[in-house]
This record gives sequence, C-alpha cells and structure tokens, in this order.
Amino acid sequence: MTKVFDVFRSELQTYADRGIFQNLSCNNIENKVSEFKFHWMTDKQFSLRLNVIKHQLELRNILPSVPYRSDMDNAFREFLLSRCAGEIPAHRRLDGKRLTIKARNKNGDVSVLIGFSEFDSRLAVKTSINLLHEIFNNFLVEGPYQNYMVEVFNLPEE
Repeated sequence: MTKVFDVFRSELQTYADRGIFQNLSCNNIENKVSEFKFHWMTDKQFSLRLNVIKHQLELRNILPSVPYRSDMDNAFREFLLSRCAGEIPAHRRLDGKRLTIKARNKNGDVSVLIGFSEFDSRLAVKTSINLLHEIFNNFLVEGPYQNYMVEVFNLPEE
C-alpha cells in the first residue's frame, strides 16, 4: 500500500508482540483504507481504521451506546480537549500542533479521528494506543462510568 501503512502495521505488530493486545489482524477495505482489529483489556474487539490518502486514523466505536450530546458524550469531548493541555506531561499529552483530534458520535457510537502528516505516522499510531489506554484508565475508570463499563464491556463490578 504505502509507507504510512507499513509504519502502522509495524508499530501495531510491535504492540502485539509485546503482549499489549492480542489477536491483531488487518483487512484492506479499499485500496486506500485498512482496518486493524485487536483485543485489549476487554472481550470487545477494537477497530482502528487507517485512511492512507487522507492521513487519518479512526478509533472506531470505542465508546458504544453513548447518546449524542449526552452528559457522557460532552464529558468525553472535554476529556479529549484536556489531553492537549500544557499541564499534562509531555509523554501523555496530545500534540495539537502535529495531530488533529476530534470525537464523532454516529448513531450513539463514539469514535476518535486523528489526522496526521505522513511524517507523523509513528506519532499517530503511538498516540492512538496511548489515547485508548487513557480513555479506559482515566476517563472511564476515574469517571462515574462503572455501570457503563459493566454493561457495555462486561467488566466485573468491582
């Protein structure tokens, strides 16, 4: 496909080889779009869709069953903005100068879109995995979303 695709495939395979997630697979949807799927932290399969022409990455449906403009939807959008703030440590901060990051809620399923330049492919894939980790370990766990995690991701009530 392209150099961007090769970078993404290689970086994601490295995460899989390190055991960070399991069952990594890749399907080419079109000549310009590939979808990587993997399991991580829950039984739910995660999907990362890469458009090599637009230089856009989509963490697809990472928060299912979230009504548009609900309290949770709004809180998630604020959470994304907060990840760009200067008080966030540099290794965890979203680089708003090199990446564009936005949330999209389509039919109650929230996705995150990350735009990047070809030169920032490695940063984009690293950011996507780090952001997924932050969403679960900061936004969901530290927020008032225990029932949501139990109902949607079948996590134990602890």
